[in-house]
Parts: sequence; C-alpha cells; structure tokens
Amino acid sequence: MPRSRIHQMERVLAFATRFLDEVREDIARARMDDSDTPPRIRSVHERPGHATPEFRTLTIPIPDGFGGMSPEVLSGAIARFAASKKPDCLLLAFDAENGDGPVLIAEARCRYGTRLFWMQPYTVGGSHGVEWGEPVGGGWNDPGEEEMILDGAFSGVKVAATV
Repeated sequence: MPRSRIHQMERVLAFATRFLDEVREDIARARMDDSDTPPRIRSVHERPGHATPEFRTLTIPIPDGFGGMSPEVLSGAIARFAASKKPDCLLLAFDAENGDGPVLIAEARCRYGTRLFWMQPYTVGGSHGVEWGEPVGGGWNDPGEEEMILDGAFSGVKVAATV
C-alpha cells in the first residue's frame, strides 16, 4: 500500500513519463523506417522489500489487415493479462489517427486508483522525422468519468481521487 495518495500518484507519473519517452523514441524510429508501431503495455510489479519494481513491456500484436483494434477488444485482452499477472500498475501507449493526423495516446492506471491519460499529436515528414505537437491539455490529465482502456484491468478496484 502506498504511503499516501500523492506519493502513489507521483510514482505512477514517474513510471508513465519514462515509458512515454521510450514510446516516442520508438515511434520516431519506426516512422523513419516507414514501419508501424504496435500498441504496447508495460506492467509494473512492486514487491515488498525490493528496492526497485519489476517492469515487463509487451507489444500487442495486431493481425494483418485489421488496421487497428477496437478499444473494447484491446481492453478485454489487457484485462485477461492483468487477471493472470496481478500488476500494481499498467501503462498503455499506442498511436492512432484522428481528423488532424497521427496522435500518440497513453494511459496509466494503478491498483490504488490513480488514473492518467495523455494525448499528443505529431507530424511525420521532412528531414526531422517526427515533429511532436503540444500535448492535449498540457500533459497527463485526469480522465474524470471517461472510461479508459486500462479500467477493465482493475475492475472492482475503488477509484480514488486523482490529479
């Protein structure tokens, strides 16, 4: 159990920020190679008595011809993974398309109720590779009553106040 809600939120934010930096680098590298980046999830397991958590990062394969996976299917797959592995925290990142172009979407969720959401547009092209726009809402945001993909992995867990 975390020492405080603020402490737990800060830990989740630190995990999420580090993960997001890695995903941005992977997206930039993939765009330079003209390849896709599958959705990825990182599970965090914190064990009492251990100084550092255990991290596992997995890509979520998308079958050829699918072009994407619905949020419901993705949520169900992640919930099944979480039911078997019992993570303390999950981080999800994927790129998608909206009316203005590509956007990086990320979520962070922990068993103690912290819920965070990130959206950041980007453009691809030119000699610079990927140009990152300003994150929507200025960065990590509280999703409020909006359902997140990761919520299904922690169903039955009481949600505490966040950001």
